[in-house]
Formats: sequence, C-alpha cells, structure tokens
Amino acid sequence: MASKKFTLSEVMGLLFADPDSEGENPPLGDDDRSISERASRSSGGGENSAGTSGVSVRTFYSAGHGASIRGSGAAIDSRSIDFLSLFLTDDFWSHITMETNRYAHQYLGSHELMPSSRFHEWYDVTVPEMKAFLSLHLSMGLVHKSEIEDYWAEFWPIFTLGFGKVMSRNRFEIILSFFHFANNDEYVERGQPGYDRLFKVRPIIDLIIPRFSAVYGPRKQLSLDEMTIAFKGKSTLKMYNPNKPDKYGYKAFVLSEAKSGYVLQWSLYTGQHGDEVTDLGATHVLVRQLMAQHKGKGHELYMDSYYTSPAVANELANEETGLCGTVSSQRRGMPKALRKTELPLARGDDPVFMRHGKMLACAWHDVKRFHLLSTLHGNSCVRKRIRSKHTDSGFRDINRPVCVDRYSSFMGGVDTADQRMKTYLFPHRSKKWYNRIVNAILSITMVNAHIIYCSMTAGPHKPLKAFVQDIITSLLEGFSKRENKIRGRRSAEGGEMPQRLTERHWLRDTGDRPDCIVCSDRTRPKGRHQTQYRCNQCGVGLCAVPCNERFHTLTNYKQCHLDR
Repeated sequence: MASKKFTLSEVMGLLFADPDSEGENPPLGDDDRSISERASRSSGGGENSAGTSGVSVRTFYSAGHGASIRGSGAAIDSRSIDFLSLFLTDDFWSHITMETNRYAHQYLGSHELMPSSRFHEWYDVTVPEMKAFLSLHLSMGLVHKSEIEDYWAEFWPIFTLGFGKVMSRNRFEIILSFFHFANNDEYVERGQPGYDRLFKVRPIIDLIIPRFSAVYGPRKQLSLDEMTIAFKGKSTLKMYNPNKPDKYGYKAFVLSEAKSGYVLQWSLYTGQHGDEVTDLGATHVLVRQLMAQHKGKGHELYMDSYYTSPAVANELANEETGLCGTVSSQRRGMPKALRKTELPLARGDDPVFMRHGKMLACAWHDVKRFHLLSTLHGNSCVRKRIRSKHTDSGFRDINRPVCVDRYSSFMGGVDTADQRMKTYLFPHRSKKWYNRIVNAILSITMVNAHIIYCSMTAGPHKPLKAFVQDIITSLLEGFSKRENKIRGRRSAEGGEMPQRLTERHWLRDTGDRPDCIVCSDRTRPKGRHQTQYRCNQCGVGLCAVPCNERFHTLTNYKQCHLDR
C-alpha cells in the first residue's frame, strides 16, 4: 500500500493548531505540554500523537507516512542529510560559494603574489566542491590532528586514508584561505549608520539561526543561559571569564529546549548599545528578544540569577509563560525580609517562602544559601535522599522545595547543547576571528539536526558520531576530484612504468661501499650514508631495509631525513 505524504497545510493543521481554538488554556504548571502540543493532541492525533517528541510526529512516521516539519514544504525521510538540509538550504550553499569566489577575486585583484604562492592555482569553487570541502571540514572534527597538513601526510603513524582522495591539501587550504560569507564592498565603517560588528558573519546568522525556531516546535520546558566559544586571537568581541573552562572567547546567549538541548535562539554578545530601552535592564531586554517567538504558548522558562528579576517574571506571566530561576536578593522588587541580614538560615533549616501575586520567592540553605523566584510552583517540598560524607550510611534525607527540584531538572538545556556542540567541533585555530563563530554555528546546526532526527524516526537511533559520518558521506555525492595536470617528463615513453618498479630485483654484496640512492644526501651535514649492497638489476647502491623496498615500490622514493 502506498504511503501518503501530508501537505504542509495538513501537517500544520494537525500539529500546530491555533491555541485560541482550544478555549481557555489551563493554568500555568497544570499540564506538562506546551500549548502547541496540547493543540496537536486535541485536533485528532489521538492519545499517542504527542508521544515523547516535541515535534509530535512520531505517530505519522511509525505508520509509514512521510512527516513534514513545521515551515517545510518537503517531506522528510530517514536520511541524515535531509534533516541537516532543514537548516543548510540551497540558499546557504549558493551564498557561501558565491562569497568565497567573490572574496578570492577581490584578494587576487588587489595583491601582488609571490611567484611561489599557491594562490596562482586558484579557480572558482562550485557548490558540489563546497559541499566536499565542508565534508572534510566536518571530518576533521572526528579525527583530531595537530596540524591541517597532517591529514594528507604519508608518514605511516599519522597517515589517514581518504582526505587525499577527496581533495588535495593545496586545494583545501586555498579554499579555507578564501572561505568567506559577506561582501567586503558593502562594509560600513565604524561610527557610520548601519555599522555592524558582526558584518562578517551576519549573512550566516540570518540564514541559519531563524531556521532553528521555524522548523521545530519545542516541548514545554525551556532553559536560557550562555555559552562560550573559545577564541584567543585578536578581536574586540573576545571576553575573559575566569570561572569558565574556556576563559577567553565569545559569549553567546542561548535559548534551548530543556531536556534535549535543542537550540531555539542564539545571540552573540557584542556589547551594550545606546539605542537599547533605557528604563529596562539589559538582561530584561535580552530575555524579551530571545522569548519573542515563544510567548503565549504555555512554556516554562528556567534561567539563572543573571537574567531573573521580578519585572521579567511579571512580564512573562502576563503572556502565558512561566518562569523559574535563581535570583539575587538585591534585585529591585525582591522582598528585603529574605535577605541574609534579615533572615539568617543554616544548613538543614526549612525553606522560607513569600508570595506576591503570581510570584513565589524562596530562600533556602543547603550546601550554600540561595534565592529562587517562580511563577509556576507553590510552597510544597519533596523528600529527597542525597549523598553525604557526614553520615554512616553515606546518605541523608532533605526536604527540597519543589521549585528547586524542578529548577535542577530543567536548567541544564544549554549546558547539554554546549557539551554536544563541542564534541565534534572543528579543532584547528584560525587568525580570522569570524571563522570560530561560523564553526560553532555549523556544529550547533549538526546537533539540532540530530535531535530532530531522533524525534521523527523510530528507534534505535544513530548516535551523533554515526549521524555526522552519514552526513559527511552524503555531502560527497555528485562530487569528483579534479585531476591535476601532470608536470615534468614522463617516466618512460608511452607512460610505461620505469624498470625499477617492475620485474624482480635482488641485492648483491659489493666491496666498494656505494652511497645509498634513497637515504644518502651529501648536501646535508652528516647526510652521507654508505651501504654494502647493490641491486643486481638496477646497479644502484641500496640499504637492505627499508631503502630497497622504497626504491622498488614508490614513484617518489627519495627519503627525507625527517622520516627517520
């Protein structure tokens, strides 16, 4: 029986029905699903249509139907590259190919090259070749080596089969040198209207980041935090934070799904701007921007004290969005009665709660004292058994506030995304400040594609490593390596192999101790190596091991002193 493929409008109607048609929404915290998930269940999907997936399409896939993701008109099958194509569209590939070629022509037209420069060999890159280039780029995240040149090295301990079959080292490094994302002719100088500190990467941000929220409907719990993109080069955007594992780098603010770590919004910190709203704090404006597309859908937002404030909590609560997060007791609007000077607490004391409208403030001392603000939870506690080195059993029982327990469960979404993103990140340094940012965005895109793949397909699922490997293979489809021109004389007339690489060869002992034709080099101090053997057929001096084998099996047999 042929499987039916739903159209975009049908899937949108089934999965993302208008929440206003549901009537009055349940109070915040009463249901573990977002409004979009509740709509999908009530619109005919059945009891199992929500499943465990935020996209709510598992039923369609398991029944044999090609499920469409929100915002995509094409049906998605189980190929890994199809999930990546939700973010890296044809426009993306065309854009980076065009800008790379443009930048190469701009550079070559304005610089006088040295006679030995490899840039003389430049020719325009095509879309299939750009995909092959990025496939090698991704492969380097799977196979770590100290230098890019090592991927093409023939020295046996570090030899990697495959890179040279796809693309030559020179070609890869030339493309990497001209890898570009914006037209330099459109650059606006600092201080002029329209100046953008992220001009070099703005097209990539505009092409990829909006797709994160456009194609995926998240589950109810969201987390907001920051991640660091390690970078030690010269850049005015670089920051220093001694409390982070990567102390130097760019700071990005991230909104993600709490459980899976799917990145929904991503914003790189570029410093404070004078045009921001003056009566609100910078973090208030940031939360408003990141949550703009997810308000009014019944989500729960978990974040730390850098972002949490009573003003943010009230604003989100009025827009059908709950908040739970640690908060500084010095924040404007927080009750003074919960401050440490007014309310001393010791380890083991019961938590103290205060409520104002929808907001619940909590003060509690466990390992250390902290304060928490929530518009989702009441003043109830749960009994928890935790490890302790101060008891004979190794455990102790505590009364933990429900809001603290839920915060601990759902705050780690961005940390999960950060950890998975850096697992197979391109490992090599670059002097260009924007390359590291683009590498991070591409790595986040790969993780998001894997999360959607796990949500839409029936298990067992491929791990992230196997998923990346499938994408690397798919990116090479339709590409063939361009053959280099053969330089120099042919080894023999008609292209025949030289005699030393054919027939059978035997060594014989000699008394004149000739120089070894493979490893001897009189131009280098102490580089002369003599041997007692000659090839009986070729008549040249050869060491028995390993020079005899090199001379009779390799076209370029001359051994470098660094090989020994």
